[in-house]
Amino acid sequence: MNEEEILTKRNFVFIFVVALIISLVGLVFIVLGLNNAINEYFYDNDIVFAIFTAIGYIGWHTALIVIIVSVLIIYDVRFAKNLTFSLLGSFYINGILKDCIQDPTPATRREEPGFGFPSGHAQNGVAIWGYFSYHTYKKKNKYLPWVFLIFIYLIATARIMNGSHDVDDVVGGLLVGIAFLLLFIHLEPIVTKKINTLNLNIKLLLSIVIPIVLFIVAILIFPDTDNEYGLIGGALMGLSVGYLLEVEYIKYDPAELNNKQKIINLIIGLVIVLVLYVVLDLLVSLENQVWAFFEYLIIALTAVLLVPWILQKIKR
Repeated sequence: MNEEEILTKRNFVFIFVVALIISLVGLVFIVLGLNNAINEYFYDNDIVFAIFTAIGYIGWHTALIVIIVSVLIIYDVRFAKNLTFSLLGSFYINGILKDCIQDPTPATRREEPGFGFPSGHAQNGVAIWGYFSYHTYKKKNKYLPWVFLIFIYLIATARIMNGSHDVDDVVGGLLVGIAFLLLFIHLEPIVTKKINTLNLNIKLLLSIVIPIVLFIVAILIFPDTDNEYGLIGGALMGLSVGYLLEVEYIKYDPAELNNKQKIINLIIGLVIVLVLYVVLDLLVSLENQVWAFFEYLIIALTAVLLVPWILQKIKR
C-alpha cells in the first residue's frame, strides 16, 4: 500500500465518527451555555495558562519551520513538500473563513486580538499532524498515527484552556481541518500527476503565478485584514519554485545518508534557516503584507533549495 492510495471505507467510517463526536461535544457545550465556561474558569490561573500556551507553541511559525525543515533534511523531500502544501492550503482557507465570518475572540484571550472562528491552530493542526498520521498509517506504523492524532487534540485543547478561543472556534477549526485534509489527500496525487506531464518552464511559471494570484485576490477582497496572506503566498511560491529546481538539479535524498550525516545536516540546515528567519523577522514586519511575501519567499527558497545544495556540496 503506497501513499497515493485512496482511504478505505473503514478509514472514512473512523473519520466520520471522530467528526461526529467533535460536533456533538461542541453542540452540548453550546446548548448548555458553556461555550466560554472553560476560558473563564481558568482565566486567572497562570500555571494552566503557561502550560497550555507552551503546548500551543507547536502551532506557531518557528516550531512549524523547524518541523518542516527537519522532515526535509532527515526524512523525505517530497513528503516535506506535501506536508507544507497541506499546511499552507489550510492556512489560506482559514484566513478567508475568518475574514468572511469575523467572529470575535473571547474576552479571556491574552494574545493580540483577532477573529476566532475557525481556530487556526486547531485547523492547521489537523492539516499538518493529520497528514503525519495519514502518512505513518500508510507506512504500516501501529503507534505513530495515534501519537500525531493526540498532538492535534492537545493543540486544540490548549487554545481553549489558555483563553485564546472558545469551544465553537476550536470545534469549527477541527471540522474544517478534517474536511480540508480529506480533500487534500484525494486531490494531491491527481494534481501532482497532471503537473508532472508539463515541462519545467510551465511548472515554474505556474509556481510563480498561482501564489501571486492567491495573494492579490485575498488582499483585494480583505484590504484591512490581519491574516497573513503575504506569508502564505511567499512561502507557497518559494516552496513550489524551490522544490521544482531541487528535484531537477540537486536531487538531495536523505535515504542515502547514515544517521551521523543526517544529524550533521540537520544542525547545519536548521542553523541556516533559523538565523535567516530571525534576521528577516527583525527587518520585516508582518503587518506589511508585501514585505511578508518576500520574507517568506526567501525563507522557503533557502530551506528547499539553498540548504539541500549546500548539504550536497558538503557530501561531495
